[in-house]
This record gives sequence, C-alpha cells and structure tokens, in this order.
Amino acid sequence: MNTGRPLRLCIFASIMRRHRGYFTPHTGLVARALTDLGHEVTVLTAALPEGGGAVEVEDGVEVHYLAGVAAKKNQESFWTASAEAFDRLHAQRPFDIVFARGVASWGYFHYSRHGGDVPVILHEGTYPRWLHQVETRAGWLAPVLTKLLAPAFALKNRKAAACMQRAARVVCITPALAAAVRRNLWWHPPNALSVTYGFDTSRWHPRLPTPGAAPRLVSVGRLAWDKGVLPMIEVLSRAKNRSVTLEVMGPGADKVKQRLLGRSRDLGVDKRYSLAGPVQNEELPNRLAGASAFLFPSTHAEGLGKVVLEAMAAGLPVLAYRLPVLEGIIEDGVTGFLVPIRSPSAMTERVDQLLADPALQARMGAAARRKIETDFAPAAIQAQWRALLSEVVAEANQRQGG
Repeated sequence: MNTGRPLRLCIFASIMRRHRGYFTPHTGLVARALTDLGHEVTVLTAALPEGGGAVEVEDGVEVHYLAGVAAKKNQESFWTASAEAFDRLHAQRPFDIVFARGVASWGYFHYSRHGGDVPVILHEGTYPRWLHQVETRAGWLAPVLTKLLAPAFALKNRKAAACMQRAARVVCITPALAAAVRRNLWWHPPNALSVTYGFDTSRWHPRLPTPGAAPRLVSVGRLAWDKGVLPMIEVLSRAKNRSVTLEVMGPGADKVKQRLLGRSRDLGVDKRYSLAGPVQNEELPNRLAGASAFLFPSTHAEGLGKVVLEAMAAGLPVLAYRLPVLEGIIEDGVTGFLVPIRSPSAMTERVDQLLADPALQARMGAAARRKIETDFAPAAIQAQWRALLSEVVAEANQRQGG
C-alpha cells in the first residue's frame, strides 16, 4: 500500500448533494474534509438527478455518477455498479482506503474482486433507531432491554452489522453515537470512535436581535413529525410574549404543510408562524442571524443535527430535547437549554425565560459561538483525521507484510 501523500481514497455514497440540493449529506462533508487534508478523493454515487452517468469535479472531489442507479438507499443496483466502478478504477490506480456509510459498502465487500483487500472506514451519523426508542422511553429498564434486543435487531439489519464488523474503523460524529454503535453489537463490537465535523465559521456572523423588534424564533429541518414540527406550534401559542414569531425552514410534503398551517390557524398564531420551505445552505447564515433562539425539538434518532452547529455558529442559544448525542454539544444553561423529551411545556418555559432576558440571550449565544470555534475548529479535527488515516494505513501495511 502506498504510504505517501496524498492518499488515494474512494467513497461509496448512494446519495450526494446533487440528489438533494438543499443540504450536503454526511458523505459529502467527509469527502470535503478529506480533500482539505490534501488527499485525492473519488466518490462513487447514483446517477445524475436528470438521469445518466458522468464524471464531474465538485469542490476538488472527483464524483462518478453511475448510470442506471437511482438515488436511493440500500439497493442492489448501487452495490453492483459501485463495485464494478471501484474495480475498474482500482486497476488503473490502486486506492489506499475505502470510505462509506452503513450498507453503502456492501457492494465493495460482496461484489468487488478486491472486497476486503483495501481497508474500510465507515462514517456513521445516525443513531440506531431501535436503540434510540428504547433509551428514550424505557427508563431504568433500557440497559437490560438493549442487551436482550440487540441480537434480534442485528439479525434484521445483518448487512449493516456485517459491514461495521468488517470495517477497520467506524467513525462516528459524536462520542455518544460511537458508544451506541458498540452497544448495538455488544457481542462483537466494531472498532468505533468519534471524530466530529470541522466547522468553518467564516461565513457565520452573529448578530444580536434588533432592539424593539418582535423576537424571532427559528428552526431548520425536514417537516416530519419526529422532528417535533407540531409541538413547535404549541410552544409558539403558549409563549407569554404575544409578538414572537417562528420561522421553520425545511422541505416537507404538502399534506404535512397543510396540517401545520391548519394547526397554527386553530391556535390563532398563523400570523406569527411561517413555513419557508427548503433553504440553500449558503443562505442560512443570513436567515439565522439576529434571531432570538433556535428550536430543535427533535425526537428523531439524531447522530448530531448539523443545523444545531450552524445555529450555534450564528450565535443563537439552542433549545432542544435531551437526546443522548446533544448532551455533549449543548451545555444546559450555558449554550442553550436541554428539556425533557416530548415536553413542549418545558420548552415553552425556557423560551419565556430567554425572551424576558436579552442579556441571557446574548451570553448564551456568545458561549455557543465560542464552543463551535474551539471544539469544532477545523485544524483540530484535521489533526484527528491525519492520525486516524496514518493508523489505518500502518495496520494495512503490517497485514500485507505479515
């Protein structure tokens, strides 16, 4: 294996930004981070949104759009096409490391002629859904139920489990997610560790709310029930400040939008509630700047809501449910508030507290920004990636030499 610089890296990604438009998937963020380190990155992904295949360079990454493969997860056509593309490219110039997320690597392991020859690093960003449900609902019984139920869920998701257990490393975006991955496969735990995102704050310019203007709450995310979109309207209607507004940015089905708007009318807050639809990431800094607080009442199995980092970079206090992965990000009472899961009333109390105390808003927003600037500093995260890649390459060399 080549140990010089740059390394040649291949990423298996069933979905990239071109397929969604309004956000960059986790694999896209990893591709960008690895390119910033000076490595040569090639991504194998589904066909172009308009159909057909192509090879394009995006942000310094060579992206191969595979004809005849729809942008969907867990499909045989992606596994076979990506394995064939990998074999062809690997024969031309060998890759040093393979990257993927979840079962995106299944094709490499099971259809490629070189499956397993090149070490694999999986990058995971989603908390196991079943484990999330147990841990957020079962209370003191959660550890017992986790131990008993994990083998059944591993059998049901055997492809994902097999990929994790065969990977050289499973890189998770928070320590809590890495621990969850190990619990999920406790009898044969993957080599899971945490490397979070490096966050460039240069585009994000915090701005305090305009004095005398109506306070503004904001939220970003899919319009889905497990993202807490309905309870947010309850929070708006219960808030003591009757001029506060709430703007929700994100994609959603028409049926969901109609129900949300109907609920806002029923509660008499339709003049203060708005659905902005999908917002391009480039627009977010301006859309978030000057808000009073960011609401994140998600009960989804989050690995780490990237929008939380963006809100903190914008200098906003974040109000969220106490999900395991957020406890190390949002410092309760310092950078925002964590409230009991599924408790709109508790969130409303914290909204009232913030809106009644502009100085508290400013302190929390400044603390949130500092946390992003320190804990998520790109240079520190790059150092972690360099060390990890060196370890994986050295281990592969040792195996080949042995």
